[in-house]
Amino acid sequence: MARYRRRLCMAVDLRQYSRHGYTEQADAQVRLRLVVEHALRRARVMRVRTQQQLQGDGRLVVFPARTDLVRAVPALILGLRDGLYEANRAPGAFGRMRMRAALGQGSISRADSGYLGDCVVLVSRLVDSDGLRGALERNEDSDLALAVSSDLYRDVIVQQAHGLPGSEFRRTEVVTEKKDFATDAWLYVPRSAPARDTSQEPVIWGHSPGRAAMREFVVPALAAAHVAATVVSHTQTLREWALSESGAGTGCRADDFDGPDHTGPYGAHHADAPHADPYHHDPYHHDPHHPDPHHHDPHHPDPHHPDPHHPGVQHQQQHHDHDPDPQHHDPGDHFHHFHHGGH
Repeated sequence: MARYRRRLCMAVDLRQYSRHGYTEQADAQVRLRLVVEHALRRARVMRVRTQQQLQGDGRLVVFPARTDLVRAVPALILGLRDGLYEANRAPGAFGRMRMRAALGQGSISRADSGYLGDCVVLVSRLVDSDGLRGALERNEDSDLALAVSSDLYRDVIVQQAHGLPGSEFRRTEVVTEKKDFATDAWLYVPRSAPARDTSQEPVIWGHSPGRAAMREFVVPALAAAHVAATVVSHTQTLREWALSESGAGTGCRADDFDGPDHTGPYGAHHADAPHADPYHHDPYHHDPHHPDPHHHDPHHPDPHHPDPHHPGVQHQQQHHDHDPDPQHHDPGDHFHHFHHGGH
């Protein structure tokens, strides 16, 4: 079941984005991201705490629950204005960026293809309305045309909070006939100009304290630690401690690392009897539980293999090995005499 919470939503969209080529569009997307991030820093809202739905030339930004609207909304609007001014001071391949934006609040929830809630529909309709498009076209000296919902205007803008002049907003009726949409909104179309942060810890365009700390302290510290670890790992002391020649204390022989590899096809040493698998037949190792035609049972005599439990056979073999009588021989000596030219 969907869970709804009251959130602040912002939708932004660039003017005439589709009329540019791929290179220009890529440049616009990068600069749009920088402008939005600058506005979020001005509002003291961490980007990772927001939820954003990207749309190429625009995006939907959902703010975290319990955001302080009286503080965040004015700073957010002034941040958009200041960010656009700074981004257009050195326009890239896209050229001058001009933006439409809309702010609203309401209960929303996540869904498979985005978000659910009247607030999402409201800001999407406002940012795409003919009234907001016409306001931006009529004010050539402006880079921003912003629409604010009526309830948000009453709760925040009318309070003249944090340096945002409520007198510059004007009420209008937004109608979109093809979408069967109509509502009241307040428009803000300021001229292009810097809007400096007057707080005790001002946010500066292109400068992030967290990013600066990462670049100036964390990255050098990580690099130094990597270099130190590399140097230590190549020292003779560490290599002698890790791989001693005698193998004492490690359970390894000296040739385990440098000697030839005698492992079989399954990674086991052939000469390592304790690791033999009792469930797989090995033609080179006798299994007392599985008879082998080449390895006879010790309880059955073999004329070619003396048995210590049958002294007669052993005595006969020993007598053959030590008897000085050349006339005394067993049947197995035929091959010996034939080899030396006997009979």
